[in-house]
Amino acid sequence: MRRIPLVPFGTAGFRGPMKEGLDGLNLETVLKFAQAAALTLKDSSSKKFVISYDCRHHSKEFAHAVAQVFSGNGFEVHITDTLMPTPYLSFLCHHLEAAGGVMITASHNPSHDNGFKIYENYGGQFLAHEKQLLASLKQSDPIRISFENIHFVDKKNVDAYFQIVSKVLPSPFDPSRKELKIVYSPFSGCGSTVIPEFLRRTGFSSCYLVDKQLPVDPDFAGFKKPNPEDPQNLFLLKEMMVDLDADLGIATDPDADRIAFVDRHSVFTGNRIGAIVLESLLQEGKQGDVHTSYVSTNLVDAIAQKYGRKVHRYKTGFRYISEALYKKPEEFLMGFEESIGYLMVKGGSLDKDSPHMALYVSHLAHLLKKKGKSLTDFSIELDQLYGIFREDQVSIELKEGQLGAEFVDSKVLQHPLTELGGKKVLKKGVHPDMRIVVIELEALQILVRPSGTEPKVKFYLKLGPFKGTPDEATSYLALISASIKKAFG
Repeated sequence: MRRIPLVPFGTAGFRGPMKEGLDGLNLETVLKFAQAAALTLKDSSSKKFVISYDCRHHSKEFAHAVAQVFSGNGFEVHITDTLMPTPYLSFLCHHLEAAGGVMITASHNPSHDNGFKIYENYGGQFLAHEKQLLASLKQSDPIRISFENIHFVDKKNVDAYFQIVSKVLPSPFDPSRKELKIVYSPFSGCGSTVIPEFLRRTGFSSCYLVDKQLPVDPDFAGFKKPNPEDPQNLFLLKEMMVDLDADLGIATDPDADRIAFVDRHSVFTGNRIGAIVLESLLQEGKQGDVHTSYVSTNLVDAIAQKYGRKVHRYKTGFRYISEALYKKPEEFLMGFEESIGYLMVKGGSLDKDSPHMALYVSHLAHLLKKKGKSLTDFSIELDQLYGIFREDQVSIELKEGQLGAEFVDSKVLQHPLTELGGKKVLKKGVHPDMRIVVIELEALQILVRPSGTEPKVKFYLKLGPFKGTPDEATSYLALISASIKKAFG
């Protein structure tokens, strides 16, 4: 008899399709995860625990079930009375001096998925307690439940969060910011609860919302995968920008930790926004180092070198960046991942935080507009200062039951690869620190890793510095991407 596997623990917790059985997200498995988490944190100095949830089917139900389990295990539970962004939950963990927190969300996964994100007391995703949590799953029976000592989080905490988030701006309010016309899409999720309000509070009053993606909707207005990182998903945002002649477009994923930006000329990648923000912060004279993933752009290394700053790289998973901020805040300037996740304000969220990025990039766009420039102009200046750096990503969908790690080992590492797109492969092997496959071509590095949350293998292409034009760089990446799909698809 085949043993049904439990939903695996990924880079941020448990995530998978909502269905019956141990391999799905359902009331039974959520109760099991909650009991294991409560056992893991039972010796914490704090007996408080915080919970929030997103807009997905059953998210509120699952969140209240988690609250009852932590109550049954002797914790004083604080749960939001409505859906709220993941970064707000991260903030509450340390702001309320809790032992940890849980966010019920599947981030940008399809609407039939849900998940259980678990947080350390400082607000970063589970890292120090991960092994203990997985061990506790074997002891998560019986499940203890109580309805006592469960409280709704006071609304004043949103104001406290805003006070921290708004510190990314040189002044908390500037009436001239209304001159920047913004269009925002929350992708039918949590961002609508705070981002429009925070923009208006700071002076960005010319903010318009994409009405088709404004109502909270667990089916995400028909979007198969509500991920603003995919430019094809931004067509409603771009249409409204054209209609209003807007300067800046902003979109957040359903739990509002990731954020994408568009202006009249460009759809910006997470890598490009990371580089733009880093250059802007260093031009302002800000101090500190950059923390990012191995798969993120090498442009930040060139920028940091110019200003005498260090770049620290980690395995994929924002929890490593969060831990760096928690342990050495005085050395931290900003953290980001190519997958449109950013963090630079101290004292707020210790996870990816879209509200503060919405404010900072809007502020930068406003400053540029007063000079007759745009974010695209700023991006072009980066090319002129540091050379051509470009990135791309190829995802290979796996067959049912196929394991990503096995695919990387047998299909990629063992592949007698000598060329891609007619370009000679100079080197292929396993990176000693990353433990992922690295393929090197002329001016191009390809990193290969299985996804931690989805049945796919990702190829990250990092080009630069490239001797050629931007169009030639784009063509080079397109050629190699097509060759990867042909060889491994």
